[in-house]
Amino acid sequence: MNHLLTSHWAIELPSDHSTAQFAAHELRRALQRMGGPVLPITGAAAGPRIALRHGPDGDGFVRMADERGLVLIGEGPRGLLYAVYSLLEALGWRWIGPGPADEHVPRWAQIRLPAATVAEQPAFARRGLVIGHDLFLAQAEAWIAWAARARLNTIFVHTIGTSGMPLGACRWRYWQQRRQRLWPLIEERGLRLEIGGHHLRDAVPRQLFRQQPDLFRHDGRRRVTSGNPCPTNPATQAIVRDWARGLFAAEPNASVYHLWPEDRLGGGWCVCSRCAALSPSDQSLILVNVMAAALAECNPTARISFLAYHDTFAPPQQIAPAVNVEVVIAPRQRSYAAGISDTTNPVNGPLAEQIAALRVSFPAGASMFEYYLDGILFKSALPPLGPTIAADLRAYYEWGLDGVHVLLTGDRPWLAVGPNPHSFAALAWQPQRESAALRGEYAATRAPATAALLDTAYAALETAWRHALAIKPADVRRQHDGHRRDPVAHPPRDILDSYDTPPPHCEQRLAALHEALDALPAGEAALAAAQHTAVAEQAALAADAAEWSASALLLRFLAARQEAAVVQARRAPLARQRQALAAARAAHTDLLNWAARHVPPPARAGHRLLRMLLALHLDQLESRIALPWRSARLRWQRWRELVLLLARLWWQWQR
Repeated sequence: MNHLLTSHWAIELPSDHSTAQFAAHELRRALQRMGGPVLPITGAAAGPRIALRHGPDGDGFVRMADERGLVLIGEGPRGLLYAVYSLLEALGWRWIGPGPADEHVPRWAQIRLPAATVAEQPAFARRGLVIGHDLFLAQAEAWIAWAARARLNTIFVHTIGTSGMPLGACRWRYWQQRRQRLWPLIEERGLRLEIGGHHLRDAVPRQLFRQQPDLFRHDGRRRVTSGNPCPTNPATQAIVRDWARGLFAAEPNASVYHLWPEDRLGGGWCVCSRCAALSPSDQSLILVNVMAAALAECNPTARISFLAYHDTFAPPQQIAPAVNVEVVIAPRQRSYAAGISDTTNPVNGPLAEQIAALRVSFPAGASMFEYYLDGILFKSALPPLGPTIAADLRAYYEWGLDGVHVLLTGDRPWLAVGPNPHSFAALAWQPQRESAALRGEYAATRAPATAALLDTAYAALETAWRHALAIKPADVRRQHDGHRRDPVAHPPRDILDSYDTPPPHCEQRLAALHEALDALPAGEAALAAAQHTAVAEQAALAADAAEWSASALLLRFLAARQEAAVVQARRAPLARQRQALAAARAAHTDLLNWAARHVPPPARAGHRLLRMLLALHLDQLESRIALPWRSARLRWQRWRELVLLLARLWWQWQR
């Protein structure tokens, strides 16, 4: 049969399922945008047709030609939608991110439908995008549309209640405001909704402390309101159960609920006489099981998660999970310079055994919560992580994990999302794809005329970040939440903040950062050449160049901060130490100048807060050599800045 599309063709769909109907309309709109005819959608076509069929459930699909045209069969309605997107990709469409600049629409004088048979199954049953900040929740329509086109099947809205700061999560109240608009978009695409975050502290109101201090944890000296509630107290359990029941009723459409403990590295659990013998994982699971019992009563098909994260990363030893409890594994304290299964990596190597133990301990299911789009972890930058994402997802597939999620969060909206979203989605569907080819697809979609140059620029940045992210166990040990009562004197540190480890590690770290800087000039030259030659692509290239330069400036700051720490550790002359600190301050100023040009006003307070943490690190170094009056002045200045920033953020959050 001639598969040349004409106005005599039709789209044949006998199903009235809303997702199948959406798939048919997506196909019709896309073919029209390509230059094809507007095809009728009918239950039974008399002539040539693209037949759309689906079974009861599933994401797999088959596409094949027959004597009347083309047949697309999805295992379920969502699988049919993916079959439509696969067909459009075969015709030249590309979606590598959420915006118009991330979409390539092919134009054809004539559209010839592919006759080859294609059958595909996803590697992971659950492939999720985690929307983790108000900034991205405001853009959620575009992200939801992209997620479906990229064959992700889960939207996880990562939220926080009124008792926490929404620096890396969406305000629960803002999600409630946006829900009426967003839920229909999720539902019509057949996507699953997951909801929640670090909400456990909301379950037991702090105002109960005076009357019922036993509801709260014992820190070894007394009962305190900080951290998580006392999990073995029956009164605590009753309050948590009732609170969870109310939340389940308020959000009845979720397939998985995430009601996690407080987000801290450790020390937030109870050591009362009943709890002292229980590990953090066992204590956490006690309350998860309490909430699971309430969930089984009101929503038997849904599940609740246990979060394996920081001090709950070890499997529980004394408590068994309820049948509707699955595990979400969040390996945040790892090296992103290598795949998580790399046994030669001193940080990642030990994690494989722990992940395997967690998978066995939670037979209801296990999924990974990854950070490839986390602008907080990576200091308001997005390192190109293609080889790491590929290695990770191949390992997660081989280990039998059920799902993979990627956290989208940060302190500012992205000017260009870079290759990571496309790489993650493609590899979550088919982990054997080549990361370099996926990076090339991103470049070809963003800037077709200069794709090779843009790809070269991202390859250089990928190399630079690989050196910068090559952390060691000493770097992991240097992380901490910050002293809660004095964040100015003890600011938080993350995986990129181990600048003052003891010699010789600090020198090794400096050498790695210098190698990172050595990789940048080739990328800068490629970007400059691309911008010089591609007049028609200036807008897209400007966004990529701005994000690229944000990474480069950050890497230069990290190297300058490290050098200041190294010359201090070597007890260099004071003049040399001050010179190194001045260079680091200048690099920090470059970051602020970049923000003044590129960060939109609604995001500036949050961005400035996280940039202030980097300044506090420099203050710590300076305080060791500064005169007392200088240290006191710096301290007063930082407290003033911090109070003003938090006041601005608080005002934003109340709106």
